[in-house]
Amino acid sequence: MAVVTVIFVVAALLTWLLLARHRWGRELYAIGGNEEAARLSGVPVLRTKVLAYAASGLLAALAGICQAAQEQQGDPEAGAGYELTAIAIVVIGGTPLSGGRGGIGLTLLGTLTIGYLEKILSINAVPEASRLMLTGVIIVAAVLTQRRRRS
Repeated sequence: MAVVTVIFVVAALLTWLLLARHRWGRELYAIGGNEEAARLSGVPVLRTKVLAYAASGLLAALAGICQAAQEQQGDPEAGAGYELTAIAIVVIGGTPLSGGRGGIGLTLLGTLTIGYLEKILSINAVPEASRLMLTGVIIVAAVLTQRRRRS
């Protein structure tokens, strides 16, 4: 098993632990659902958001280090375009773009789905533009499905 895979699994487990079992995770979900209601309920909104951005930066740095280690070199443009992929992964995992709900388990399933899709498209030599369009279609379909469920 690759070291990067172990790091990914450990990061996912720690993230799950923080979001599902820690007060800070409940505060994050509360802020994502309704920031003003969370503030009125006594949630320290500013501190929680700063910690969320710090955790996001830490995990992004960890991902960058893993990417550079796998490629055995640094490339400042290596992560260009990953934003759309990240959004697709999260939306496929069932997390609404409106916030307030979600979870790591289904997001991991979204990661596997998009990963296998990317691998299949790469093996079949599908151009990058078509891959991006397909990812966009997947996001739109997932968001529309979420809207139907709420209605």
